[in-house]
Amino acid sequence: MKSVTHGIQVISKASLILRILAKNPLGLSLGKIAEIAHLPRSTVQRIVKALEEEELVSMLEGRRGFKLGMAFGQLMHETQIDIISVMRPHLERLSSEVNETVVLTSISSQQSNVIYRIVAERDLRVVPTLGSVHSPYTTVDGKLLLAHLKDDEVVQRIGDDYPKLTGQTKDIKDLLKDLAQIRKQGFAIERNEHTDGISAVGVGIDTFLGRYAIAIVTPSCRFEDELENFKTKLTTLKKRILLELGRLA
Repeated sequence: MKSVTHGIQVISKASLILRILAKNPLGLSLGKIAEIAHLPRSTVQRIVKALEEEELVSMLEGRRGFKLGMAFGQLMHETQIDIISVMRPHLERLSSEVNETVVLTSISSQQSNVIYRIVAERDLRVVPTLGSVHSPYTTVDGKLLLAHLKDDEVVQRIGDDYPKLTGQTKDIKDLLKDLAQIRKQGFAIERNEHTDGISAVGVGIDTFLGRYAIAIVTPSCRFEDELENFKTKLTTLKKRILLELGRLA
């Protein structure tokens, strides 16, 4: 029984270290990891060495510390493939119902990026780039990421005088108002803030496979007339997906 308990404790500590490194993608020294984890440096060193042998962590150049390793990235990629297989029929159904492009984005603590899309089959449409990473203050997935932070953390993260991508990119004051609305209503909206002529509305979905955002992306000329319908469809979609994944909305 003692060995089983010890094994569970080691797994718990290893998981804690991996979570700390996930929040610090540039890497950390063993001493800093130990400080954040409230663990002895010798314990951290022993666990990190075991994780390194499994390629779950890797050493920084100059032996200055450690970051998440290649094997961890491969596991995350395989997880995304799994989430896509779950999401695909729902995204296809949504795109068919609204006749617009639908995008699935993976959201980490540091950034969001497009991992899947269903492009509408019509003459005037939006075709997002797979793998693209955008400024968090101009897109719905980025705003959903920022909405999980406190206002002072948002300012610390993106600054209060960031570059505007279009004439509609919001300043920090209006962005913080946007984030307050997202926290209250659950929807993120952007109108021509990243690219002139393109608007979007999206919702966040927290799953056991990670955090994701689903957005309907349209030419701005069609957006306002359909916005309430888009919101209704996204709400229904979110409930269906969470029910399938065994979670409550």
